[in-house]
Amino acid sequence: MELIKVGERTYYIKNPTNIGIYKIDDENVYLIDSGNDKEAGKKILKIVEEQGWEVKAIINTHSNADHIGGNKVIQERTNCEIYAHNIESSFTEYPILEPSFLYGGYPFEDLRHKFLLAKESKVTKLENNLPEGLEYFELKGHFFDMCRY
Repeated sequence: MELIKVGERTYYIKNPTNIGIYKIDDENVYLIDSGNDKEAGKKILKIVEEQGWEVKAIINTHSNADHIGGNKVIQERTNCEIYAHNIESSFTEYPILEPSFLYGGYPFEDLRHKFLLAKESKVTKLENNLPEGLEYFELKGHFFDMCRY
């Protein structure tokens, strides 16, 4: 994993599923997604800590396992908030819903792996506003009400 600066306050960690980082100030950052599993979460934390930053929150663009897989370990170690919209928050808190939804029923064992089934994490549901410090944030190709129902 490699940290790449793309703007004054914006970075990403090069990964199969890239992880966005937005600096709120000199010490605090928001993560945009968290990678596919616990190991990705640990590597992300290492990179963030090497910069002297603290994770204030994770904003999940959507609930696929490769975007929320690092949530649990990062939240356990930093006590950060995790933000998601509506149904995405349910899929993040109850990840068994993802493979169930995709395959039409409770997933048999071969479908319960890290690529489809992330670990659960506690979500603060986004209603209408982004968290403090992100009011004017734009991430090209994503918007945070992608899954508003």
